[in-house]
Amino acid sequence: MMKGVSPLVASVLLIVITMSVAAVLATFVSSYTKSTLASLPTCVGGNIIYVTADYPKWDASTQKITAIVEAQNIPLGNFKFDVIFINDTATSFPDSQGLSLAAGATGTIISQPIGATKNDVKQVRVSTNCSNVKTDWTNLR
Repeated sequence: MMKGVSPLVASVLLIVITMSVAAVLATFVSSYTKSTLASLPTCVGGNIIYVTADYPKWDASTQKITAIVEAQNIPLGNFKFDVIFINDTATSFPDSQGLSLAAGATGTIISQPIGATKNDVKQVRVSTNCSNVKTDWTNLR
């Protein structure tokens, strides 16, 4: 005669083990989600504008784009110029100065050299560390 664990005890053990694994996974996922969300910038209500209609400007001697911008309502950083060329290719050029702006502050951003002429550029916009905060597409001045 063989002896073993009764079906009732086996069922209870399976339920206890399953619930323990679920509790450990829930704790891990919850703490991971909180830490990931805490590291994301808060971008709700943010905006970026050119200070005057004279921007973005083209500097032919350096092949760089310059703009004076204002961060509205939230701090902004990681500026880059998104450029669409006349052949409809698009490339992003980061701000060469690494500027960060407090809410309401203005500052000058300058692109890396783009290796093209002004006539090669179809449109430009400035984007930021907040994916929903960017200027409208415009022509170079």
